[in-house]
Amino acid sequence: MGLIVHGGAGDGEATEPAAGAWTGGAAVGFLGNTPDGTAFAMNLNVERFFNRSFSVGPLLQFGVTGDMTQIAASGQVKYWMDLSKGLKLTAQGGLGFVHTDFRGSDTSFLIPIGVGFDYALNRNVSATATFLLNLTDIHTGVGSHPHVMPGLTFGVRF
Repeated sequence: MGLIVHGGAGDGEATEPAAGAWTGGAAVGFLGNTPDGTAFAMNLNVERFFNRSFSVGPLLQFGVTGDMTQIAASGQVKYWMDLSKGLKLTAQGGLGFVHTDFRGSDTSFLIPIGVGFDYALNRNVSATATFLLNLTDIHTGVGSHPHVMPGLTFGVRF
């Protein structure tokens, strides 16, 4: 699960973050293959840039359906690569845990890996799209026992 909206500290951080810069974000989309099928997803994150190409920080993922709630937290490492002026490709991976409440509850490990795009709309705001594969062993006792939950989210970074 993961689309990201970031809040930066200075002008130009959305398009060219400096070493030591902190950003935060939020995104919405969908999470598939949960114990209750496809869920509405919302992600929140904070990142610290070590240089223009690498950032690290926590990622919170929320998934809800009519009968299920799911929350996940992980530490992520992200690589940023320039594709063209204003367009960046991101690759990320992390490690954390996920808790699901659906007819029973369970907590398990979580390994979110994925790819995304960051397009600068102007000097301070970027549109983002992120696809994550959430690898886990969550089991709520009833229904599906997902091992891979794909997520697609869209948002903005500023």
